[in-house]
Amino acid sequence: MKRPRILVSALSMWLLPQFALAQGVGPNIDELAKELANPGAANATLNFKFEYRNFDGDLPNADDQDSFTATFQPVFPFVLPNGNNLIFRPALAYAFGQPDFNAGQGDFDAQDAVGDIAYDLLYAGTRDGWTLGAGIVGAVPTGSDVSSDNWLLGPSALAVKTEDWGVWGFFPFHNEKVGGSGPDTSITSLQYFLFYGVGNGWQIGTGPTITYDWKVDSDNAWTVPLGVQVAKTTAFGKQIVKLNAGIEKNVVAPDAFASDWKFTFTFSPVIKNPFQRNPPTPPADAATRAAVLAAIR
Repeated sequence: MKRPRILVSALSMWLLPQFALAQGVGPNIDELAKELANPGAANATLNFKFEYRNFDGDLPNADDQDSFTATFQPVFPFVLPNGNNLIFRPALAYAFGQPDFNAGQGDFDAQDAVGDIAYDLLYAGTRDGWTLGAGIVGAVPTGSDVSSDNWLLGPSALAVKTEDWGVWGFFPFHNEKVGGSGPDTSITSLQYFLFYGVGNGWQIGTGPTITYDWKVDSDNAWTVPLGVQVAKTTAFGKQIVKLNAGIEKNVVAPDAFASDWKFTFTFSPVIKNPFQRNPPTPPADAATRAAVLAAIR
């Protein structure tokens, strides 16, 4: 399966000449770039993510499979009276050509369908350069051809350190089956990330997610990707956006069938949270963020 038009469109957006920064935003754009790389910061965004994957494995024709997924993930942070953040992130995905192995035919079928609705709810606060948080993650089944048919729920945590040069941190979480008719599911994940600022809103770094599946034998339990991402925080007129392009390779994966290479492009406009009309005054360490966001309100 090939998606040349979609991939070319995504790459052309990334390769477009950078627009001039909005008046008054330039001096603080690197600070905003660091905040946008922090999952616990109070920035509302609309994230449009496009992923192309190819696959490998021992199943027949496994290495001939590929897929394309488009995901919309809005981020709604609520600044609480104590200055901490309550952040809700639902994710709605649509898969094109998702491989599904048909044991009866001994080959793969390709499915186009909406995926399960993933979400996480995080409570986080920042102090002395650290952002620490805890919350829950889960998924709601959609009953589509690519649905797991399971309700998932589990805990999550967050630790992020902001440095002069950028940000780094960890986001561990666990998904456990709590209902539904799908197979037993118990998966622990760890996202680690590091982004180094190189000036004028540019960052280079990494942010893959390692997973361990407790319901399969240990030889097939681990999925370990390595990757690199390049990000740019800029403005189109007064609209601040973050652009991100990345590539990942699974260096450890289940033998039978698994993603091999993954290419991503994400377009993320920064918005004012429409569900919080009058948020509390940001604390002192958020003064830069408030000044930057004022330019687009």
